[in-house]
Amino acid sequence: MLSRIIAVIILLLPAVSSFSQNSEWENFTDLKSVTSIAYDETDWKIYCASRGGLFVVDNNSGTVVKKYTNLDGLININLTSLAIDSKRRLWIGASDGSISILDLGSLTWKYIFDIKNSSESNKIINRILPAGNFMFVATGYGIQKISVTSLNFIDAPYYKLGSFPVNTIVYSLVTKGDVLYAATKAGVAWANYVTANLNNPSSWSNYNNAPLNAEVRAIESLGNLVFAGSDGGLNYFDGNNWLPYPNGNVSSLPIKDIDAVGDNIYFIGGNNVFYASSSNLPAVNTYLEPANYSTLSHNSDLLPIAGLSDNGIRNVNFPSFIFPNSPFTNVFSQIALDDNGNIWAAGGLGFNGFYRFDGTNWENYNTGTHPEIGSSNWFQKITYGNGTVWAMGFGGGPTRIIGDQIVNFNVTNSPLPGIPEDPNFCSSYGGAFDNNGVFWVSFFSTNSGRSLYAFRNNEWIGIPNPSIISSSILSQIAVDSYNTKWIVASGTRSGVYFYNENGTIDNSSDDIFGIYNLADFGSEITNVSYLIVEKNNEVWITTNNGVFIVANPLGAIQNPTQPPRPQKLGIISGNLRVPFTENCITIANDILNDKWIGTETNGVFHLSSDGSTLIQQLNTSNTPLLSNKVNTIAISARTGRAYFGTQNGLSSYITDAVEPVTDFDEIKVSPNPFVTPSSVDLKIDGLVENSIIKIMSISGDVFTEFDSPGGRIATWNGLNSSGEFAPSGIYVIVAYNKDGSKVGKGKVAIVRKQ
Repeated sequence: MLSRIIAVIILLLPAVSSFSQNSEWENFTDLKSVTSIAYDETDWKIYCASRGGLFVVDNNSGTVVKKYTNLDGLININLTSLAIDSKRRLWIGASDGSISILDLGSLTWKYIFDIKNSSESNKIINRILPAGNFMFVATGYGIQKISVTSLNFIDAPYYKLGSFPVNTIVYSLVTKGDVLYAATKAGVAWANYVTANLNNPSSWSNYNNAPLNAEVRAIESLGNLVFAGSDGGLNYFDGNNWLPYPNGNVSSLPIKDIDAVGDNIYFIGGNNVFYASSSNLPAVNTYLEPANYSTLSHNSDLLPIAGLSDNGIRNVNFPSFIFPNSPFTNVFSQIALDDNGNIWAAGGLGFNGFYRFDGTNWENYNTGTHPEIGSSNWFQKITYGNGTVWAMGFGGGPTRIIGDQIVNFNVTNSPLPGIPEDPNFCSSYGGAFDNNGVFWVSFFSTNSGRSLYAFRNNEWIGIPNPSIISSSILSQIAVDSYNTKWIVASGTRSGVYFYNENGTIDNSSDDIFGIYNLADFGSEITNVSYLIVEKNNEVWITTNNGVFIVANPLGAIQNPTQPPRPQKLGIISGNLRVPFTENCITIANDILNDKWIGTETNGVFHLSSDGSTLIQQLNTSNTPLLSNKVNTIAISARTGRAYFGTQNGLSSYITDAVEPVTDFDEIKVSPNPFVTPSSVDLKIDGLVENSIIKIMSISGDVFTEFDSPGGRIATWNGLNSSGEFAPSGIYVIVAYNKDGSKVGKGKVAIVRKQ
């Protein structure tokens, strides 16, 4: 069995920061989901933590001036808490327990991994609270105390806060005088953090009467009072008693955050931001219009700043919400690349819609921004071909985009079906163009007895279900050179369904079809997730236990009841071929026909065209890939960029798989000079398809000769066929096509290290 490459967390700082400014990678994340805000009074900047990284807003202009992801110094992009210490360093807590510390003067980084690398089961950092020379950290298992000076942990974790259970989640912290107050999942706990032993549960006092008996999310002090809010309402503490907030209209609202600003207390109750003066608490006023507010802070002018879960930040100095241009969400269910270089992405969830990136800006398509997309924002799949984008609306039907023209097809304006439970719910699920330009759409469920429809000449044609798929769910589609549709099937009849209309879409009597059941792939297979038809017309199928190949798809339509047996992919390890057993989710092939396989837990495997050789593995341990669960992959033949869609955003990576030029212009090489031996191969760029390359001395002697992989770029390690390095000197690179009718030249200086 192929040994799996286990993601290893590298603890040394240089390895962690090596992802920064990595020119081969680019990451795209949703930065609108703000979780915490910190204000730097020195340079008037607002720092905003989000589920997709960090962004910085200039308080004077209201413009975004900087973005940070794991390519810019962060360990994790799912950020949860910000705080600025006495040394003007920004502490950035994340969901995985990592703490990244940015010196706001020098813009250098330090990191704390103790929580991330601990054995705690819930490592999330919910709040970081400065307290003199210390930082108190609210986590999913208790409270940690860290020295601002040494960055060392002080004391053992405070696991048990009074009578509350061990490892109670702590959501927020505040100090009043020498007392530390903790808002927790079980109620409120407080203790003197200067004189008491916080490791001793008896040092803590507790309060857990309703509404502060569960899920106390926020806590804040103002004057002599301490305010605490939970999912059930808002209370305050006068030093002796916990009392309901003295305004019945807001006292029972779910409270998300509280912030003291000057003499006023501000709090998020439901979808509103309210405020009241400390001298007149019952007189509550609405501060901001209703929205999905998530967190509160304020600037040096004592103006509140509100963060939103979906729309950046709100500062009353500016007329609109402030956030970086970014994808609508971090969820990329499927991506497609069009001929103009646009990236299209299906959001995959009920409210996400789909999105487009033109290389500069992201645009979201939903029922609010583009009502013409249909009645639903739920899009599972998206595909491109023949100058047309199709977004598969799950509930609203398929939507066609040609340029600026958007047309949605549904049960009211077409013969497309609903589902048995709801005749208006049009559950399109997958789509692909065939070789004649006909677009085929599969359906999750239908009330028409047809789960496959063809769109030809602006007409929808339903294909009657054969009995073998009468109750199956049909999803992703690929089409081979014989026009056979290969479709992922799940439900009561799971596996791979294949269908060929035999050249007559309107006549179902001569249709050819069959199915590979899960058992046909082996007893360990519980689901098929994705499939492609690659450049050699082979069907590659991803499953929960590796990849299977139907090498002769013609045999399936020649004998549909006994189609060719799918062969399990194996990789050569040593001198043995061992099965590839990863839980695979998606697959794509590039211009060289290399395979890129996205997995459930181990990132991306890049294999040779026949799958026999592992070229590289990309995961969160050795690259800036945003998640080891990769939902979708697409590779641009024009640029060589590979795109990996995850639940945490979109990552892209430069490859050498670039479509060849039609004719030679200038062969460019890099690095030049080429110093050997080197860990970096010489890149030879500007080749026609399937070039033959010769490396020659100035006098015309051929040092080595080899074939290009087939695309625009080839690489050379500096060796000849005998394993000898080229001596120092100037070399001519000559490339030509197989019949010698096209020839290109370039030069490289080789420096041989002794």
